Amino acid sequence: MKITLLTVFSLATICSSALAGSTSSTSSYKLRPDPEGQFPRLGACPDAHACIFPPDVSQFIPGAYFDLRVELHAYDEDTSKPTPAPYTQFKTTVRKNNGPWSDVNRYFDLPNPKLEEWNFSWVNSIDAHLGTIKDGKPVSPVNVAVSSRAWRKLKFKEAGSYEIKVEYGPKQSYTVKYTVPKKPKQKAKNVILFISDGTNTGMITAARAVAKAHTSGKYHEFLSFESFDNLGHVITNSVDSLTTDSANSASAYSTGHKSSVNALSVYCDSSEDPFDDPKVESITELIRRRQPNKAIGIVTTAYGQDATPAAFVSHTRKRSTYQEISDQIINGVPDWTDPVIPDVWLTGGAEYFKGPLSLNGTDYYKEFSKKGYKVVQNKKDLNNYNGKDKLMGVFRQGSLDVWFERNLYVNNTVGNKAAPDMSGKDALGSDQPGLEDMTIKALETLKKRGGDDGFFLMSEAASVDKKLHVFDFPRAFAELVELDVTIKKTVEWLKKNGEYEDTLILVTADHAHSFDVWGSVDRNYLSGHVDNTAKLNSIGVYGQSGWPGYFDTNGDGFPDNWTPNIVLAAGTSNGPDHYEAWNTSKDEIRNPSITGPDKLTYIPNPEDAAGDYQKGLKWNSNLPTEENQGVHSMSDVFIYSNGPGSDLFKKTFENWDLFFKMAEAMDLLRPTKKEN
Repeated sequence: MKITLLTVFSLATICSSALAGSTSSTSSYKLRPDPEGQFPRLGACPDAHACIFPPDVSQFIPGAYFDLRVELHAYDEDTSKPTPAPYTQFKTTVRKNNGPWSDVNRYFDLPNPKLEEWNFSWVNSIDAHLGTIKDGKPVSPVNVAVSSRAWRKLKFKEAGSYEIKVEYGPKQSYTVKYTVPKKPKQKAKNVILFISDGTNTGMITAARAVAKAHTSGKYHEFLSFESFDNLGHVITNSVDSLTTDSANSASAYSTGHKSSVNALSVYCDSSEDPFDDPKVESITELIRRRQPNKAIGIVTTAYGQDATPAAFVSHTRKRSTYQEISDQIINGVPDWTDPVIPDVWLTGGAEYFKGPLSLNGTDYYKEFSKKGYKVVQNKKDLNNYNGKDKLMGVFRQGSLDVWFERNLYVNNTVGNKAAPDMSGKDALGSDQPGLEDMTIKALETLKKRGGDDGFFLMSEAASVDKKLHVFDFPRAFAELVELDVTIKKTVEWLKKNGEYEDTLILVTADHAHSFDVWGSVDRNYLSGHVDNTAKLNSIGVYGQSGWPGYFDTNGDGFPDNWTPNIVLAAGTSNGPDHYEAWNTSKDEIRNPSITGPDKLTYIPNPEDAAGDYQKGLKWNSNLPTEENQGVHSMSDVFIYSNGPGSDLFKKTFENWDLFFKMAEAMDLLRPTKKEN
């Protein structure tokens, strides 16, 4: 039994959640809308006292594993009164297709799990969040006494509709309903999922304007993926908030379940332990069980423990548990499915694979080698590898340097001491592979290892998002153009190697930024004036929104000149105080805002070259005071699809459904006789 008191801000920090609703007085199922509110008790818990995870309207593949947790919350919102005693008497039942209810232990043939108890603090208002002083004392959070049971590694073997009900009083109960779809036929041998992190349609439009030539206002060609068979839209909100982060948005793609901010392939319960939350099976784990000979590859320009790659190999409520995420790649989670052990792993994040920041000081390069991996640590060795062994490539500490620093301003990487061998030497940008290098090498290796069983590859352009957060638009454009070139080269490789007709290619984003273009800017005019009104006249709109001066004369897909006088008038709808001059920062990566003298708010950075050292146009903050960079938006994102099964990805659908559509395309919905 665990009895733990969480800190006041623990739930707000660890994961988002949904506001408590009214108590159900009936045992029958009722679909409840998410209630209004910014400070929920716990995500996806509309009942006033009961929570069930996975939550209502969840969907599962037949035979896919999941954990079930039931929580009962006892509390009094009048904080002057003592906390009520926890619920200790409650009953959990399950039924299929409106049939008779059965005790959950009997239905799944499991012993009754132990009753767990703990407390957590519910920050239920802005005043409680800020500690506002009222009547001479700060507003307090609500103490919640929790009683809970958790059933691990369950599965519904057959298609149908299932209900889980918890009864915790004579007339108090809460019911959730799950769906398990019927089995389809196989459509695709291979699936490649390209994720352009943080990219919205506005960025696609901007990248086209930057990279593609045009005559009489007509483009000579579009971005490579714009000619794909189908185009759809993906709804990105999380289980309990309008805007999502990359952890739970990528988890929706990898597991078919919406979750909460910071959560990776779990539902957030209220306990303190980040590793006991209810898990749901990922598509990579499902591949390992149902199609074990299919090869799996993970490629990203981020550090390998970052949210998007981690969502395909790990389970944790806190995306910042980088050490444990690194371990889970090859060792998995206790009492769960076998670890993913991807055939190809090409990322950054060296500091969590070796050295003082790795779990228990483990040298994971050696551990990967013991499991049959060839380990490479630079672009040359990656390109020279032509073997059939599993491939691990880690190319620097932290995220890989962006295209600018790998190709234009390599001197900016001198002195970074980020060598992946943890020697303290530099990881020069010129020694790091790009997204194209890693993706093509992954394809070569996956084809050899998967053979007739095919492969699944997730390839992420991670730094589109990272550069949009800090308004470094030229670098963000370059990252997206690099993805476009990578996809073009991928299609060429698939055709050359006889895999094109058997491969479903998906291009999407996990979430959006509120980026758009509203004209063009004359940078010389802007920098030549002091008066703010005159500076505003440097922006051309409508008839004066002339074309920017980007040209690709050598045909490599990238502009030859990244600092023309006329550039895109672009930005996002939110951010802290900063200045904007639309300059390209050549000597260092952009940092538009710094901590102010009060140590509580953020002010424009006087050393920001892209803002012309506070001589650009002033952007006033429209974010909470603790935010030091731009935030995500709730906008739907695009999904381009091509190849067998691409018709599944037309129109508009929710992010969790991407998992089921991929699983359907790969024939993963049907249990197999040999699966674990």
